[in-house]
Amino acid sequence: MGHTLHRFALGLLIVCLLAALAGCKTVYSEPVTAPAFNGRASTELIPSDVKLEINGTLYNGIYIYLGRPYVEASILAEALGLELSEPEDGSLMLEWEGQSLRFREGDSAARAADGSLQALPSPVVLGSASWYLPLDTIDQIWDRYSYFDQESQEDSLYRSLALAQGPEIRLNGQSLGAGLLLDDKILLPVETLVQAAQGTMDTGTYVSGDATLILGLWGRELELLNRSAAASLDGEWFLLPAPVCLRPDGWYLPAEALEHLGCQISREEDALALWKLSEGPTLWLDGRCLGPAQTLGETPCAAISQVAEALGAQLRKDGEAAILSWGEHRLVFRPGSPRLEADGKEMPLPAPSLPDADELLVPVEPVASALGLARMDGVALAFSRMEPRETLLFAEGRQLQGWGLPDQEALYFRLGDLLEENAEAPALEGNRLGLSLFGRALTLEGGSAEALLDGEAVKLSAPAYGCGEEWYLPAPLLTVLGLTELQDPELNQLYYTHIVKNDTLAEGYRIPVLMYHAVSDYTWGIPELFVSPVKLEEQLQAMQEGGFTAVTFEDLDHIDEIEKPVMLTFDDGYDDNYTELFPLLKKYNVKATVFVIVNDLGKNHKLTREQVKEMSDSGLVSIQSHTMSHNYLDLMSDSQLEYEHYNSMLELARITGKQPFVMCYPTGKCSAPSRTFTAKYY
Repeated sequence: MGHTLHRFALGLLIVCLLAALAGCKTVYSEPVTAPAFNGRASTELIPSDVKLEINGTLYNGIYIYLGRPYVEASILAEALGLELSEPEDGSLMLEWEGQSLRFREGDSAARAADGSLQALPSPVVLGSASWYLPLDTIDQIWDRYSYFDQESQEDSLYRSLALAQGPEIRLNGQSLGAGLLLDDKILLPVETLVQAAQGTMDTGTYVSGDATLILGLWGRELELLNRSAAASLDGEWFLLPAPVCLRPDGWYLPAEALEHLGCQISREEDALALWKLSEGPTLWLDGRCLGPAQTLGETPCAAISQVAEALGAQLRKDGEAAILSWGEHRLVFRPGSPRLEADGKEMPLPAPSLPDADELLVPVEPVASALGLARMDGVALAFSRMEPRETLLFAEGRQLQGWGLPDQEALYFRLGDLLEENAEAPALEGNRLGLSLFGRALTLEGGSAEALLDGEAVKLSAPAYGCGEEWYLPAPLLTVLGLTELQDPELNQLYYTHIVKNDTLAEGYRIPVLMYHAVSDYTWGIPELFVSPVKLEEQLQAMQEGGFTAVTFEDLDHIDEIEKPVMLTFDDGYDDNYTELFPLLKKYNVKATVFVIVNDLGKNHKLTREQVKEMSDSGLVSIQSHTMSHNYLDLMSDSQLEYEHYNSMLELARITGKQPFVMCYPTGKCSAPSRTFTAKYY
């Protein structure tokens, strides 16, 4: 500590000399000499050349008594707007705004109107010309702060500045509590700063009796002296814009001091935001290396000119705003703003865009997200554009555009395209995403091929890439979620469907099946295959009144949750299934299964492909296979059986986007060979 204080004293002297040589210019009024008061004389006070500045006015009249600076009471009265009087009891009375203090010669306390005592740093002195009060009295009673100004053009100057409650201080988004306003300078609380920065602090006493403070912050050592604007950083001295302040509630430090430690400062509506600038991981944008990213707290940032150069984007200024144009995207950044205007819409930023020299530092991840770039891995900070592929994906009938990275084969889909409009929004925390998908709880991390599925760790075929709210997930993830993949090489499409397999069925359940064909008042074929719409509606009403719930084959893996299930099936795919049946299903919110003969679609009295698609999309109708031609399976060759089974499955998937997984035997005819093919595909 002794060695440190020796360096501090030497540095303080050097700073004072440098300040004087630099000739710092400050405009002051002419010095004012306080008038004599009652003509008394005293030889105990030692006059000094030190001047006192209060509210921009310089006053002569600083004295030294018992080694401490004193000021004439009349100067305080004039400078602070106090009423000064001398009652007949020989005391000094100072009054202001309905308050008063009575001072007596030699006392180290002043008495208020209510009888309470206000302690003084040293005794009151009555001289030949005036009363004299310790200079520190200004700070204790009138909520000010006095310090020796080493940057002034005057050889010796004490400044007395007003203190007030300051704004909230935040470091990397974490609140440090309220600061102080020293005139127009913001002081931040040191103790909460040290806690937030996980630093150290040590205090001591200088030879003059003033307190010292040594801070260890982010690997640097900052030495400070109470009431002094001189500071030492790793042994190098510099001047602060305001003095360090020791108050009863702790130390306060000018916020600008942290700029020397690599912090960026921005003013927000209700707070002063501090952002610690440090070197981060290597940054890649669209295949180009930008070198180490700069981080504000934990937010990776880059100079906006670097981003523009890496992407080949246009960059221009409009006043203070910087505008980045790339393809159809247009991003607008404003210095100090915690928001970004992306293609006409505002989006929040994890850290504000901050000026750094002549540059503007911008958070990389939300910028990449707004430009449609995906994060490549979770270690290095790499972003690249996702390119649309010719492959289309269908997830439970919902068509998704296939995406991929340049020069990589992995196929992706965009999460936002899969989620329904009324779906629960995913929970995004940093680079980690949590959501519910197809009834499964899924947690993903950007750039990682590992995920949590219902709390269990699973491996993905490729990493999930995410930036901001836009995420790209590998297509095989859908199979991890329990969907089955059907490939369509001819059309370059993939179908992902929830399929119930025999081994997932609950045992001991017997489900009544009501089998229908046509729904029409006009019987144009075999009468036994027809039911009138009126009769069918009566049956649906009776079914619901009896407490039955209509199910489809997709419900069979949770059939144990349904008290009285019943299944409605309609064979052959007649067009009245759309014109008569479908409205009744929607009216009563009842499910049904339609077995379609693929080759009959669009023929007389048969459904069209568009009608099949609409019914399937409704969620009320399960479309399943009744083969391609409705011929006798027990009389067919293997090639014919392959055609009837596989082609009908593929064609129905092309229509609905869902893979059918149930076969209804035409006329109920089958054989051992045909059952083998059925078991292969259904």
